[in-house]
Amino acid sequence: MDPPNEAAKEAARRQEEILARLRSDLKNNRLAIITGAGVTLNVTADTSGKPLSRITWTGLIRNGLDYLVSEGFVDTSNRRTQRAYKALEDPEVDGLLDAANIVSSQMKQYGQFPTWLESVFGSLSQETRHPDLLDMLKALHERGATLLTTNYDDVLERHCRLQRVGRSNQDDISKFQRGDLDGIFHIHGSYHDAHEVVLDTTDYYEVKHSDGVQDVLKTFLQYKTILFVGCGSGLEDPNFDALLRWASERHKNIPHRHCLLIRDDDSV
Repeated sequence: MDPPNEAAKEAARRQEEILARLRSDLKNNRLAIITGAGVTLNVTADTSGKPLSRITWTGLIRNGLDYLVSEGFVDTSNRRTQRAYKALEDPEVDGLLDAANIVSSQMKQYGQFPTWLESVFGSLSQETRHPDLLDMLKALHERGATLLTTNYDDVLERHCRLQRVGRSNQDDISKFQRGDLDGIFHIHGSYHDAHEVVLDTTDYYEVKHSDGVQDVLKTFLQYKTILFVGCGSGLEDPNFDALLRWASERHKNIPHRHCLLIRDDDSV
């Protein structure tokens, strides 16, 4: 048999095994889905498939800087603002976090953080142009999947008609973890609750050391199968990077079961 054909058949066999396991986990209420920015970028893209620039990670930080300048809170000659714009040219996570630190600091200094977040995300649910992915997530939830998100927006919960679960209310977190509260858990906060939004390194430190958040994520990583949808490079953020390393070490002697959904033309 031709080796390439054999390799393709083997890859197809493994893929079918993974799908069968996911179906079984869904049937037995063991599937948790964590959605990332890719979901919102996909469903709000324009007719040509181009995403909204203001909700990409780099675009969001640039939008914040432009907001501060256009509203007259800072000047382009401000050294920190210049440094932030320059940091956006760095493709590495550290460079983007440097820019995010400056934006977050200036937003909070001038009391603009909630207003700016509202300006970015407030009307986003009305800009849904391709709802197929949302329909799929809603259907999976109705069949037993638990939904969590790293997104700040409310596009998914509005489409699914579910309440948002924040990370400040320990009672709600406990109910969600037990399955007594049906909603979507916002790991990195929601624009509706600006104080919960994880944007800069201090925010990442707080969520990494939040007993409530970490307990939920570690419990799901240990006892459920996690399907990451639209996360991509978001898994490199300081919170998820540490969690995945924890799960990898804890489960190093058993087969991997968590999955990352990517498009055919994407790379891991």
